[in-house]
Amino acid sequence: MKSALLAGVLAMVSLMDSTHAATSTCPPIQDIKQTEMANGGYRYEASYPDGRTWVGANLQATASYLTDSTFHDARYDATDQSVTCTYKGPMNNDASFSVRLKPVLDWNLLPIGDWKGTYCEAMEVAKCSFTHR
Repeated sequence: MKSALLAGVLAMVSLMDSTHAATSTCPPIQDIKQTEMANGGYRYEASYPDGRTWVGANLQATASYLTDSTFHDARYDATDQSVTCTYKGPMNNDASFSVRLKPVLDWNLLPIGDWKGTYCEAMEVAKCSFTHR
């Protein structure tokens, strides 16, 4: 009886824990806001209603970087529990910036998409989806 009760409690705890898992992707370029910084360059930010905020900056960026860039890659850094998304301009174009989400707890890649370990390079942000708390 006790072992059946314990098994039931453990099953409920694991279900409750999995309900807190979220699936995320890097922000689409149209969700990123660009703000000029006082000492040059631009700050990049994408905020979501669930409280997640992706932030980044490029001191050499010009106003056109946001419109010239497209999603390039995502990578997870276990050391500081963050996901960094990089956006780059077309070939021979210097446009490039990154935004980072931190902390990303219990990160895990989805079995679909283009992840190779903790790195994902794709044309679409959806191909670099990941789960986390």
